[in-house]
This record gives sequence, structure tokens and C-alpha cells, in this order.
Amino acid sequence: MFAKTAAFPLFATPVWGFDLPEDQAGPINAGLLDLLERWFTPRPALKPGETWQTTHDLHERAEFAPLLPFVQGAVDSVLEALALRERTWLITGCWANINPAGGFHPPHIHPNNLVSGVYYLQTPPNADSIVFHDPRPQAQLLQPATIRAVPETQAEIQVEAKPGRMVLFPSWLRHSVRPNYGNQERVSISFNVMLDDYATRCSAPVWKGFREDGTRA
Repeated sequence: MFAKTAAFPLFATPVWGFDLPEDQAGPINAGLLDLLERWFTPRPALKPGETWQTTHDLHERAEFAPLLPFVQGAVDSVLEALALRERTWLITGCWANINPAGGFHPPHIHPNNLVSGVYYLQTPPNADSIVFHDPRPQAQLLQPATIRAVPETQAEIQVEAKPGRMVLFPSWLRHSVRPNYGNQERVSISFNVMLDDYATRCSAPVWKGFREDGTRA
């Protein structure tokens, strides 16, 4: 009927995945799990649904050093994919999460950062995904029933989490972790990244908006 058809993936939101080599992920995971076990033994009391978390300076500890080159490589790859002119960056925070049975993370974002990431040390079968939420609230105004999943129009998309996998995403993208329905703990390392000296090196603050013709309002 048509000479040509096309679907245009407008306003795409990229999420990136990086899997470490198994022979390197194993020792890294074992070392970090051992560190966390020493920190959280005995386990402090939690309310239902809560999660144990460390302080946000994990990247400054010697135990984190084996993972740092992989964080460096993944972030550099993401900034290259985004075609940024300035690519000098720093980790603004890095912490560990331990989700016990019933533990979860409600939908949230990471303000005042460019890219956020999570690296998985241990993921039981009932807690082996991260959920990303459609950032366009108006897109959910009408939701007809479908006969199959269409990733481009889903309100939520799950990305598989497994030991040795690092997932990076824009810090503004709302995400969550559903309750851990298993008995084994889910353990991950989260981190935030921001461009170094952003206002001076990358882009000065914009105090006024712009008109459609590109002139300042």
C-alpha cells in the first residue's frame, strides 16, 4: 500500500549496560561482599521494606579500587556516546545497598548529577532487575490494552540485574527496585557522576529561557 514506511524513535532515553569479564568480576565481588559482611555483622534492625546502606564515600576506600577502572571505562564510554565536548568528571558519591527480604527502593532520581550507575554483587532470582519509569507523565493519559509488550510505549521497563553487570543511566531518569521476595540478600554498589567544574568548563548557568527562534526571552 505504501512506497515506504518508517518509525522514528524520537526523544530516546538511553540506558547502558556493561558486563565485567567473569574472571575479574568474581574476585571484585567477593572482596566487596566480604567488606560489607564485616560492616553489617550483626545486621542493624530495620523497619519492613527498608534497606541497609553505607556512607557515600565508598569510592575513596582501598577495597573499591579494583572496581574503579571499570567505572572509569563505562562512564567514559557513556560520555563519548553523548558526544559531550567536555568529559572531565568526578564521582560525587558511591555507596552500597543491601536489600533483605522485603527490601525495596521506591521510584526516585539523583538530582544535581549527570549520570548514575549501579553495579551488582549479588542478585537473587526474586530481585534480579532494576525498573525504569517513563519520564513523560502525559504519555500515560491513555493506555489501551495491548496483545504484546511494546518497549517504546511501555510505562515501565525492567533491565536484568546480575552479578558483574554495571548499568548506567541519566540521573534524571526515575527508577526503582521492587521488593525482594526471596530470602537471599540483594547487594549492589551505586554511584553518581557529575562533570567537573560544570559551570566554568562546560556550560554557564542559563538564567532566562529561550524563544523558539533561539533568542533569549
